[in-house]
Amino acid sequence: VTCISTALEVTINAVPDVPAEPTADVVQPTCAIPMGTITITSPLGSGYEYSINGTDYQAGLVFEELASGTYEVTVRNSDDTTCVSTATVVEIDPVPATPEAPEVSVTQPTCAEPFGSITILSPLGDFEYSINGTDYQAGLVFEELASGTYEVTVRNSDDTTCVSTATEVEIDPVPATPEAPEVSVTQPTCAEPFGSITIVSPLGDFEYSINGTDYQAGLVFEELASGTYEVTVRNSDDTTCVSTATEVEIDPAPATPEAPEVSVTQPTCAEPFGSITIVSPLGDFEYSINGTDYQA
Repeated sequence: VTCISTALEVTINAVPDVPAEPTADVVQPTCAIPMGTITITSPLGSGYEYSINGTDYQAGLVFEELASGTYEVTVRNSDDTTCVSTATVVEIDPVPATPEAPEVSVTQPTCAEPFGSITILSPLGDFEYSINGTDYQAGLVFEELASGTYEVTVRNSDDTTCVSTATEVEIDPVPATPEAPEVSVTQPTCAEPFGSITIVSPLGDFEYSINGTDYQAGLVFEELASGTYEVTVRNSDDTTCVSTATEVEIDPAPATPEAPEVSVTQPTCAEPFGSITIVSPLGDFEYSINGTDYQA
């Protein structure tokens, strides 16, 4: 037992440090990029390897093209692969839903309001809306629109790459105002003591009035008392489009002449025929002695 070798010194290392629980940045899927990404932010260093499934490890910090689901992110020492951190749970969301094509209500221009408007009816919620595919707003109404074609789209507010297909909307030109009407006037007579007005033009899909308030589709206004009438025309499908007025005067019914006074010349032997001479009334009259044949 006196024969003893020189000593061989052996060092037993301390237990390796287990890596800290990792932290990571997450990029969720979008409609433009339908896969997610996980990027390790700590711990960092050449002595680590990283995994998102607890089995496959890599030195790189980025895991790309990840489908939606739950991932367990862990870190291990490169030189002692039994030293594995606790897991950080990361959720990759599903790809956002693209909004449906919008439904809209359209107000066309009128003569009273010469611009159109578009109002979004659906979808409603956390969306933004556009009528040109470039400029978006949260409001549902687009006003003061000139005539033309508009492409109405919807996108998600929190993922502006999710854009619906377009709904095409046509804003019409401002309707044409009818021209001032041309009319034919029948004045009252003693036989018919009321006048009438008949529209000659314009004809078509119009309505007509002689007082600016009450309109009709018919062309004739009858049994009109004497007075001044303002004849106007408006479009049937846009009652704000009213022509300038044509002024028409209906005369009073003519006065009936008084019974005539006459001078009579009786027959004589020299002149065997008599004669009748009108004494009154005189003026713009015609006279008859049989009720049928009249003369000036």
